[in-house]
Amino acid sequence: MGQQQFIIIGLLAIIVGLSAFGGLQWAKSQNQAHERDIIVQRFNILVGEAKKYAAKPASLGGGDGSFRGFTPPTKLAFFSGIKVYSTSGDDWVLFQGYGSVIGSDEKTPVLVIGQYDKNTEKWTTLAEVN
Repeated sequence: MGQQQFIIIGLLAIIVGLSAFGGLQWAKSQNQAHERDIIVQRFNILVGEAKKYAAKPASLGGGDGSFRGFTPPTKLAFFSGIKVYSTSGDDWVLFQGYGSVIGSDEKTPVLVIGQYDKNTEKWTTLAEVN
């Protein structure tokens, strides 16, 4: 084989290697984004559950107009390797959702935090932490 053929083979190997590396990085970032989207979607479902809880009178196990004491149902908070924890006050509920995919820091799982305000009926915070 000639020197040109070795150069061409070397260049092709580099191109294929870079393409494979780029493809893996793209797939990893898509996985992370997908997991964040799933967590936010679950937050929206849990806000509906929190609203139902707040609408119930205390005598029926509800919050009597408050989110305080709301605990997400286990089947909605823990699913497919994703864990959602909540803390609540009178007119707000804070969710922390941990994914099963390693996040962008390449050490800890994907983390999304969201706080919903009952007065404005909007997310006051919705941040992708990792």
